[in-house]
Amino acid sequence: MYDFETSYRAMSSRDGRFDGRFVVAVTSTHVYCRPSCPSRTPRRENCRFFRVPAAAEAAGFRACRRCRPDAEPDSAEWNVRGDLVARALRLIGGGAVDREGVTGLARRLVVSERHLHRQLVAEVGAGPQALAINRRARVARMLVESSTLPLAEIAFAAGYSSVRQFNEGMRTAFGQPPSALRRSRPADAPGDLDVRLRYRAPLPVGPLLDRLAAHAVPGVEAVDADRYHRTLRLPRGSGVMTAEFGPAQTGDAGSARAASRGEVTVRLSLADLRDVTAAVQRCREILDLDCDPAAIGAELGTDPLIGPLVRARPGLRVPGCGDGFELTVRALVGRRTSILVTRFGTALRTPDPRLTHLFPTPAALADADLVAAGLAPRRAATVRALAGAVDAGDIVLDRGADRAECVAALRAVSGIGPWTTAYVAMRALGDPDVFPPGDPGLRDAARRLGLPAGLAARARHWRPWRSYAAVHLWTSL
Repeated sequence: MYDFETSYRAMSSRDGRFDGRFVVAVTSTHVYCRPSCPSRTPRRENCRFFRVPAAAEAAGFRACRRCRPDAEPDSAEWNVRGDLVARALRLIGGGAVDREGVTGLARRLVVSERHLHRQLVAEVGAGPQALAINRRARVARMLVESSTLPLAEIAFAAGYSSVRQFNEGMRTAFGQPPSALRRSRPADAPGDLDVRLRYRAPLPVGPLLDRLAAHAVPGVEAVDADRYHRTLRLPRGSGVMTAEFGPAQTGDAGSARAASRGEVTVRLSLADLRDVTAAVQRCREILDLDCDPAAIGAELGTDPLIGPLVRARPGLRVPGCGDGFELTVRALVGRRTSILVTRFGTALRTPDPRLTHLFPTPAALADADLVAAGLAPRRAATVRALAGAVDAGDIVLDRGADRAECVAALRAVSGIGPWTTAYVAMRALGDPDVFPPGDPGLRDAARRLGLPAGLAARARHWRPWRSYAAVHLWTSL
């Protein structure tokens, strides 16, 4: 957290680069704002600064109705870090407390509830329950404003245990009842839910969709001119997402800047509405919507080798994945993944004929005859060993995993090499500081830029954003 003077100067200058890094609470109005809020600068003695909105709400402040700090993407700092606090925040963001309680969250992180609470309060100023309440309110407001669902359904979908708790929670967080936040809008398609997800501009969508298309699993994913579609296996059921950027956003850097409002529309079709929090978090991870282009540009933009690429395409994203196990299997078997989907996946009926299946579960592949599906015996053994370890819980392939432990566990599986583990760490674990060793595309891009050797050594200067440097190099090809 910045000291008081730095925070106050950032707020006084209305510097948007600090949005998401902290919020300012004003004791005279009991409102908290973004640093860039256009309202009149409050007096020093009336200001308190909090690292996350949940801490401001726990202290008795509500979100500003003018600058909407609750809608700002989360700080990219938590994606850089892989420690206990960062992992806990990522899991809470995906709805872990709503599904498993604080006890389940602590068990997942292999710490006591008391230690977890102490670490979170010391770092961000709010415990796991307060953070979960804040996340619940943010999801509920998003549903109230962007869908036509009845308010009672929204209450339970967002994780509230009763309508009364929902009404009280929304009044506390936003100073208004849910009905006052509802905007008139066209009705959703039956069974569908449209949500608007914020990101920090710019976002060059063309390269993002190109990379997703290059690695799409047939039957599970599909990409067209300005949309990304995929099926999702969620904690309580299945789902289908469609992210729509619109023609104005699908060009390169120039048209990315035109999309200055920083929103992408995502249509969700969920078997269980209580999965909405997990689905939204999965969408944000796939599209890397919590990325901070300004911070990355400041670090990489001045480098003599990669700086011109960063300045030419500011805001390039590192695409995540819908399922870490799926991504790892795809990295191991390549084009034969579609055969595994057809044989061992769960068939779905969706409006899009290209989306036919959920990816097979680890249990389905652990004992499957993969040689009969066309895999070489050694590769089949690797996939079965991986599936068995994931099914048993020995390997966890999501953003809440301990990155170092996960990479070590993957390397212990016969047939999984350094390139695969780096690729999984980059896209499934969300590590922004990975540089895949020996990748031929990266070497080729470096040679074209005039660096014939020593790429790994040069990449050390790009920390902690080596994953983004790799994407810039790949895109330059």
